[in-house]
Amino acid sequence: MKKILIAVLVIVSSLSFGQVFFGNIHAHTSYSDGQGTPEEAFEHARNSGVVDIQAITDHDHDLNYPLPDGSWKLDRIIEMAEKYTVEGEFIAISGFEWTLTSRGHITIYNTSEWIDRSTTDLYDIYQWIVDRKATAQFCHPGKKYGDFFDFEYFPEVDLYINTIEVGNGAGANSNNVIKDEYFERYQRALNRGWHVGASANQDNHHKEWATANDARTAFVIDELTTEKVSEALKTRNIYATEDRDAFISFSTEGAKMGDVLYDIPEATLKVEYSDPGERTQRAYIYSNNGVMELNVSGDEWAIEIDVKNPLSYNWYFVKIDQIDGNEIVSSPIWFQSSTNKYLLNARTIDPRPVKGLPFDVGFDLINSLREDQVISVEVRSGESVVFTKKYDISAMTCLEITETFDTVDKDLDFYVDDELAFRVNVDFVSFTAHLDTSHENYFVSELKPLTDILMGLGGEVKPVIGELTEKTTFEGQVLILPLPDADTFMKDFMAISEEQIGFIVNYVEKGGLLVVVLAKKEITHPSVESYKQLFEKLPWSVELENGGRSVSGTSTGNLEIENGGGVVILSWDEATGKSAIDEETMGFIEFKLDLK
Repeated sequence: MKKILIAVLVIVSSLSFGQVFFGNIHAHTSYSDGQGTPEEAFEHARNSGVVDIQAITDHDHDLNYPLPDGSWKLDRIIEMAEKYTVEGEFIAISGFEWTLTSRGHITIYNTSEWIDRSTTDLYDIYQWIVDRKATAQFCHPGKKYGDFFDFEYFPEVDLYINTIEVGNGAGANSNNVIKDEYFERYQRALNRGWHVGASANQDNHHKEWATANDARTAFVIDELTTEKVSEALKTRNIYATEDRDAFISFSTEGAKMGDVLYDIPEATLKVEYSDPGERTQRAYIYSNNGVMELNVSGDEWAIEIDVKNPLSYNWYFVKIDQIDGNEIVSSPIWFQSSTNKYLLNARTIDPRPVKGLPFDVGFDLINSLREDQVISVEVRSGESVVFTKKYDISAMTCLEITETFDTVDKDLDFYVDDELAFRVNVDFVSFTAHLDTSHENYFVSELKPLTDILMGLGGEVKPVIGELTEKTTFEGQVLILPLPDADTFMKDFMAISEEQIGFIVNYVEKGGLLVVVLAKKEITHPSVESYKQLFEKLPWSVELENGGRSVSGTSTGNLEIENGGGVVILSWDEATGKSAIDEETMGFIEFKLDLK
């Protein structure tokens, strides 16, 4: 993404938008799987002097068990939050954490009731949040706990899940809570359409609420009140920091971090930073159009950057790395079309489609209005229009669309009602090679010299995991069939079936290139007969001998089918790079792949 740097560094003495108060909005007690009581937690955090805001968010399923006196745990958390809140001094927040691992964890704030995972799935909790207009947060998104079905987008839910943790953890004396995994999923959520701000929390399970480390969610508000804190969570006027007193501001004319602006083709972004004694190592502006490093240094600075908003949906946020290793991540500012029609997440279904063949393209169509809309999509490749279609989209709906495109030579530009919505850089390959690993022939690492050769010719190699089926092979591509490992214990899987022999022969006759890798060691198992049958079904006189180690009946080992494909036979040594593949065979491979 190309942008113009227009401002010089300016020392700042105050931030542009209000004061900054620091909080910890994800923590637990013995009411679930932590220690201590909510009363102890709020008292500890308030007396610590290191946070202004503390939330208790015990796990949903543990709230089903009443306290010894018969009262409900969430009621007690609410009671303690009210008790320890002192407007202007300390804000205590009640909440709970919905925890369905593999789907994701969500903290929900300021509700008088809860719902647990035993009776809900992800879509159920989404509806529960919408019905109550609750404020919620995506927690520690990643492989371990889930990423909400890859952040599948729901416009209605987007109104209430306003925050995502880019930082999480309460390791002793460790501020390293902003992890690459969380940070990457933050961007993924934004790219899917979610309007979420960045938080960093300790997720305490021990009696160190707010004091376990310096991770904080910073609230940029002009006064410390329950109302202002709640509003900041809803409007995303927050940022995540591993430094407990780092002050940043991210704004543009008439807007601050967390805001959404409409129909603004160009803007000047202003970033301010102040943390005396804590110098900046690097600073960046991230966007859905790329990343730009800022030319800044020192412990106080301000900079302005002119940006163009090329798409109908654009977001920007700031990331600052301090010299001591601490990281700070702002919430975004969005620049969007007022049509409330968006096309996002466009991509080729196969990340590297084959040039010259049709390929599938996926994209999300979003209607963010409370009325049905017709969305017209046009896709251009260079000067050519390659696709047009109109879609009827219900109110507040996101549709995941898959369409098949004819081959194109250039990148794809997606337009919605004549507005540029998305750009896809298509990474074409010349061919795809499928490497069979399903017949006790898992030689992915050993055959790397062969696969490197094919990749060097412009192809992509994909191991066949699971059963080799007819879908594995298609016209004009490559199937690598290594003979099985003679030393395998799973001998029942060594043979190829009559059905597989049938579609492999058909595949070759229709233009496919079959590359047979002879056995590493002599195969004494009867399964070798199935490979001999394959050779017999091919229109050529070659016999498999020496337990699959060699062939006879041909001088080259190459079979060419007129107006069809062919077969190449490689020894184990040739396929594994111990000896060179002869020029004639390499020329034959390139010829059959139409590379010559």
